[in-house]
Amino acid sequence: MSNLFLAVKRMVQAVGMSIGADRISKEFKQFTLMHEIYILATVVTPTFVNTLLMRIAGNQSIALQYNMVHYVFIALSMLIAAKMLHHVRRKTVIVVGIVLSMTVYGIVLFFMDTVDSLYALVAAVHGVATGLYWITYSDALLQYSTDDNRDAAINFVGIFSGFISLVLPLISGFLIGAMSEATGNSYAGYYVLFGICGLMAFLAAWLALRLVPEEVDHKKTQFLYVVKLTYTKKVWFFSLHMDFFRGLRDGAFSFFLNVLLFSIISSEVLVGVNTFMAGAVSMLSCGVAARIARPNNRLKLMTASVTALFAVTAVLFLKLNPFTVLLLSAVSSFAGVFINNPVTTTLYTVFDHFPESAAYKREVLSISECYKDLGRIVGICLIMVMPSGNFWSIVSLCVLVLTQFLTVLFAKLTLRAVERHKTT
Repeated sequence: MSNLFLAVKRMVQAVGMSIGADRISKEFKQFTLMHEIYILATVVTPTFVNTLLMRIAGNQSIALQYNMVHYVFIALSMLIAAKMLHHVRRKTVIVVGIVLSMTVYGIVLFFMDTVDSLYALVAAVHGVATGLYWITYSDALLQYSTDDNRDAAINFVGIFSGFISLVLPLISGFLIGAMSEATGNSYAGYYVLFGICGLMAFLAAWLALRLVPEEVDHKKTQFLYVVKLTYTKKVWFFSLHMDFFRGLRDGAFSFFLNVLLFSIISSEVLVGVNTFMAGAVSMLSCGVAARIARPNNRLKLMTASVTALFAVTAVLFLKLNPFTVLLLSAVSSFAGVFINNPVTTTLYTVFDHFPESAAYKREVLSISECYKDLGRIVGICLIMVMPSGNFWSIVSLCVLVLTQFLTVLFAKLTLRAVERHKTT
């Protein structure tokens, strides 16, 4: 028995080392535990709130409108959160965000039959909840990692999040389908699903209260100063606008492929399968990235990923069916890791080489999120202003992917500005 225990322990250690766990601080691992419970509670929201709205309203435009409002309120709440973090501890902001996530489930559960008329309210509350939570994630990542282990930290979280995204939406899709058949009520599964997610959110809030507290600086926010830096210092101009271009693809691809799939075949099970596959591919991609991504090759990997993603997106012109949408979703999930992570690490490289930015890092993070959400909104608007029809949907997706070459360019210009700063 002792030999078996030792063998299992060594295997766990080997797996941990292979994904970079040995390079992660104890505090970040504790934060990661809470974070993954939060992901358990919220991962189904983007997918199945969209399908619920489409099923009730009978069209896909409501999903586009919902996500546009959602991104607007993420940006606004990021500004609020940055101010809060100067006056209260990080875990307080986390708990407020999680409580608002629970509120989203409450609204959906109590007003299920008419939730399409309340989509703007649901999107607004969901957006504020998302913004308050995710700025704390960025803040913790910056505090607990360095440029040398940041890729490992991001991918460490990504592997677990990918696993959750792998399993939960698939189970949720089958749950909704099974409950619908068993009860004759197409919304029965949604009641059960969102009720369980609310309980998981409560657990995440409890874990958040147990996090190690950090010092609060009680300083005034410096939004105007950061905006001034953005348009007077090249390094900040390039790094923040890099997030705008990232957002152009990120916003639409995060939900529209599921919307496109649901419009072809109205099946929550198939949407769950797609999200399952995307999670599996994302988890695999995070594992690969943890092994091969380094500061000296991030941009090369990023460029290759954008090129591959564009090639597969163009395949939809030849044939649009569930298989090709699933293929694009898989490639997008794999490439997304190599597109999004370098943007994050590039911005944090700027923080590392400009120590004075520690005084206004939260303002930078929130304004960066505003630029990203502006990009997301512009990306959704592009889809909405295109003529109706699948052909034009594919055109818009191709255009959004091509904009990612600008993301690569601005990342390269950011790092070049950092190098110039180091030599002065």
